[in-house]
Amino acid sequence: MKIYLTGLLIDCAVILAVGCYYLYYVIRKKEPEEPRHYFWIVMASIGAVILVSLFFIYTGDLTTASVMVWLMAVPLIVTVIFILLLIIFRPNWR
Repeated sequence: MKIYLTGLLIDCAVILAVGCYYLYYVIRKKEPEEPRHYFWIVMASIGAVILVSLFFIYTGDLTTASVMVWLMAVPLIVTVIFILLLIIFRPNWR
């Protein structure tokens, strides 16, 4: 259950981060560099995976629920590590 909750926390944090990033552009009335539907695609796909995993928890299949959540969490962790490495080793790179 700890593994499932860790993956769920990562997925929820990503939805929160993408949503806040989108709200930043809405509040500032700036046009984002990428099309607006990209934000909704990311948030909807991760949200759908979370809902499906909650269904599997409800039916009692914790293994499948953990796999569903971690399928989205692993690429997100790799992306965050990549960005952090860029910040550490190339701080003046634009």
